[in-house]
Amino acid sequence: MGHTSDGNSRPTKAYRLPDWRLPPGVAPGTWEYTQRESIANGYSEFLKNTPLISFDREVVTRTLDPPESGRASRVIDLGCGDGRAMRMLWQAGYDVIGVDMSHPMLVRVQSGDLGTEFSSRLIRANLAQLSGIEDAIANHAICLFSTIGMIRGRGNRQAFVRDAARIVKPSGMFVLHVHNRNDAWRDRPSSTAYLRSAWQAIRLKDHELGDRTYSYRGLADMFLHTYSMNELKADLRCGNWHLEQIIALSPRSDGELRHPRLLPSYRAGGFIAIARKP
Repeated sequence: MGHTSDGNSRPTKAYRLPDWRLPPGVAPGTWEYTQRESIANGYSEFLKNTPLISFDREVVTRTLDPPESGRASRVIDLGCGDGRAMRMLWQAGYDVIGVDMSHPMLVRVQSGDLGTEFSSRLIRANLAQLSGIEDAIANHAICLFSTIGMIRGRGNRQAFVRDAARIVKPSGMFVLHVHNRNDAWRDRPSSTAYLRSAWQAIRLKDHELGDRTYSYRGLADMFLHTYSMNELKADLRCGNWHLEQIIALSPRSDGELRHPRLLPSYRAGGFIAIARKP
């Protein structure tokens, strides 16, 4: 086990696994992301000025049915991170379940101001392997901040969407955020990455259009899959979700795109899908 810099002078442990030991849907950089305490400990500070953080919570609040008394309405947060959305939902009166593969992130949830309430409501699991969670356990599900994009392989992402439908009760809602792959044309580094992804999708069997690998908070090879609008719609249909709305986000993802009917597939910074289970 080696060491790497975490953006300062103090070295941190680097966790790597050979490819054959990686769980399904988990890229090498994603595995290291989930293991490093420094990622979890600095998560809130790193994201505090990210406009999407407040807007996606606004969308969740206005989308879900008002909670029933006695916390009879339950929301499962798939990829809960340090619990930012869980805390908001709990304070609004929902029961909550948080699922994440990162043990350091789940520790952060437990160490927060509502940690004692959440300690029995946390599940450590790979999002591409959710078969251990029972059917119809939640009224609604959310998956925010492009967490689904951290799952490598379309088959694995579709399995996640199907499991989300299985976990949610009939008529329940699913709020899902993804980054727009076509937003890459806005600047040269991203457009170069787009062209590289397109070329690798032709050449490499395990690479898909929209896959990106980039440096992120001391990680050399963080993985993210970015979506087209059509791919997002198709994957939700694969999970038997009824798509009610796609919110095209502004380039900064701080709100809805102005003139959303004007080429949203190319102008949007990302999409928030709102779907209902039949």
